[in-house]
Amino acid sequence: MSSNEKAISKRCAEFIPSVLFSDLDNETVSVTKKCIIDWLGCVLGGSSTPASRIIRSIVEDMGGKSQSTFIGDFNKGTVLQAAMVNAYNCHILEMDDVHKSSIVHPAAPVISTAFSLAEYLGSSGKELIEAIVAGYDVMIRIGEAVTPSHYRIWHSTSTCGSFGASAAAAKLLGLDPEQALNSIGNAGSQAAGLWEFAADKAMTKYLHCGKAAYNGLLSSLMAKKGFTGATRILEGDRGFFEAYSEEQDFENSFKDMGKFFRINETVYKPYASCRHTHGPINGILEIMKSNDLSYQDVEKVDVETYDMVLKLAGNTDFTTSPAARFSVFYCIACALIHGEVGVGQFADKYLADPVITQVLPRINVSVSKEMTALYPQKWASKITLTTTEGNIYNTFIEYPKGDPENTMTDQEIENKYMSLASLKLPKSKAAQLLEQCRVIENCQDLSSFFDK
Repeated sequence: MSSNEKAISKRCAEFIPSVLFSDLDNETVSVTKKCIIDWLGCVLGGSSTPASRIIRSIVEDMGGKSQSTFIGDFNKGTVLQAAMVNAYNCHILEMDDVHKSSIVHPAAPVISTAFSLAEYLGSSGKELIEAIVAGYDVMIRIGEAVTPSHYRIWHSTSTCGSFGASAAAAKLLGLDPEQALNSIGNAGSQAAGLWEFAADKAMTKYLHCGKAAYNGLLSSLMAKKGFTGATRILEGDRGFFEAYSEEQDFENSFKDMGKFFRINETVYKPYASCRHTHGPINGILEIMKSNDLSYQDVEKVDVETYDMVLKLAGNTDFTTSPAARFSVFYCIACALIHGEVGVGQFADKYLADPVITQVLPRINVSVSKEMTALYPQKWASKITLTTTEGNIYNTFIEYPKGDPENTMTDQEIENKYMSLASLKLPKSKAAQLLEQCRVIENCQDLSSFFDK
């Protein structure tokens, strides 16, 4: 490694306190608020599920001081518990944001940590935004540096999320570069999360997000009190890069750190499934709508896509909601039959719908070198739909809906938020929280944000 590479851990630590609201352009502030609204909807929606009740029962048994809010029931627990529970809930419905080249979901660990800590500290909305921008940047850059080899075994949202949560917490706690470096060092030693859970369609993925938030926050809280950590956790001989990745050019991901904020590359999810299914869903919905087709009109669908789609979302057992969210076949069938792939399409009555099994034989998904070569910069798919009358429709989805190049508008994000929030809250309460988020930069004290 070059001398520059050896400074990556330190560079991240020095970057964190340098992020100032006054230096952020309007677009970065706007995108960050959009991420907050999107995150809050995902947490509220996730808090309505049976899976949410499992972790809430655990923390209720633990007890603890009333420091920060469990979003959904709006009771309070310790700041560490709240960050963990909210991050866990954020990921349950598979609708939280994504970053393409790093293949991470930043909102769950970063915003959950930042909001819980900001509430506990009574931080301002501007300070919250600073922390989120810092957390996204650190998490995304580390994730990008170790991709793609890391992603084959490790769940990047979990491993890199520990760093992102650490950075967000370090910013809010006012850690100096030395303290921030200690926090990053200890967050890296806790970085974990294996993809093996996918073989069993297990619920582990939610826990990954919760523990990433918990680990990163814990690291910064301890650093604030003088607890030391590895100072070369990323580039050291026994550090994160060496242990977790086969990549070589780690330096490249950090070249413009402090000059361009990676939160501006956020991908938003319009469909309630693994992001790798979104290109095919997007293409099917486009063809069906523009040609006024129903599933009865469809003879066959051929999808050509990149290899990770079938590796992670090639599941053909969709007897449970988590499994179905990772089945590109089920998602395509839903798009054909229902014209949407939202939270509702993963309810038990849809999973057991016999029409799904009738449509599945018409769907073929294959991997091509051309599509795989574009990934992860482009999560692209080619879709060919043939009707029973012999008509053929083609489309190429270069940038699925939600990508920065094909983003969801502010209104679309707010509509998504209201749909998810209403799974848990009366619409009046959901609307009130939305309005507070719209102007969050004007809030001087977030300690009572959820009390109003």
